[in-house]
Amino acid sequence: MQIHAVDEVIHEVDDETLAALAAEDFEAFAQLYRRHECVVFRVVRSRTPSDDVAEDITAHVFFKALLKAEEWRGEGSYRSWLYGIARNAVSTWRNQKGRADVVLEVVPDLEDPVPSPPAQVVIGEERDLIWRRVSELPDAQREAVVLRYMKELSIDEIAAITKRTKGAVRILLHRARCRLRRQMESKEEETIK
Repeated sequence: MQIHAVDEVIHEVDDETLAALAAEDFEAFAQLYRRHECVVFRVVRSRTPSDDVAEDITAHVFFKALLKAEEWRGEGSYRSWLYGIARNAVSTWRNQKGRADVVLEVVPDLEDPVPSPPAQVVIGEERDLIWRRVSELPDAQREAVVLRYMKELSIDEIAAITKRTKGAVRILLHRARCRLRRQMESKEEETIK
């Protein structure tokens, strides 16, 4: 119950206030991520050849935004600051593509004190719907989601079971969450209509 009250308060706070708190308060950064992840993805996707590349670059954009959260000075909007990071990340990717592979181990293993959106949905009243959606994910993503959220295994344990790197497991989980979020948002839009 208390989590929902905190979420409601955070939803009412503007981006610039959350950005000022993001260096010290991970929940503030998480809210900024939830607000802007899909838009940043679309911007990056419009400049890259595939969803996979765009998802990887989007993850990098938010990782960099988290690392540089205390450098945001409030000059202009937070969204434009993120777009600048995204533009630079796409330029860097274009300059480096063909020269070297992106190292996935740099993706952080930050534990959010609030359950992730898929975990919150599972706990809530839409449990059956979300697990039906999970069953429609590609095999590797479905396996990672089941091991993480149903079996409650750590990233290290999932990596060992699936014979993937920890970075690859994090990317699978990120892609699965993005796909599930898009499906749930489209369902909400259909319900509103």
